[in-house]
Amino acid sequence: MKIKALVSFSGAFSMYKGEIKECSDNAILQDLLQANYVEEVKEKPKKDVKTNAGKSNNKQGTCKLSKTDV
Repeated sequence: MKIKALVSFSGAFSMYKGEIKECSDNAILQDLLQANYVEEVKEKPKKDVKTNAGKSNNKQGTCKLSKTDV
């Protein structure tokens, strides 16, 4: 299960506050959840990424400076 540390702690399993990590040891996981040291991270379903259909392949934009801009 993917978890996020609410506080920093160390021992058989260590994390710092805000760290997200995978924990597969059920005994440690239940201990940490019961002590409110961690919370489960719910993964959001990934959205489909739209392609650049119909857009130019220009990777860099162009910028023209006038003498007043310098």
